[in-house]
Amino acid sequence: MVTVVPGADGEPKVGLDYQVNAWDRYNWDEGNGVTIGPLSIPDGQPARLHATGLAQEFDRQGSSPVKHYDLGSATSNNDPLPAPDDPGREGTRQDPGRERTKR
Repeated sequence: MVTVVPGADGEPKVGLDYQVNAWDRYNWDEGNGVTIGPLSIPDGQPARLHATGLAQEFDRQGSSPVKHYDLGSATSNNDPLPAPDDPGREGTRQDPGRERTKR
């Protein structure tokens, strides 16, 4: 949402409130798949696992908090948009960028 209000100096003050929303369904459709680097993984393999009860389809969704940015202010003219919040990992999956410990 963009808001514009008159400033004390007569120049308009412009603000931007924004939010990121994401949604995806992970399902295993025959004939589809994904390519990751040199690997090609067809959805037919997980579809067979799903049919036997060893894999499941699921929905993923999430929203960021609403952020505010003042456009045209003395600080915003020199600064990029604010960085996103650190989403954290909650310990539920491995971060490929983290160093691995030797066992």
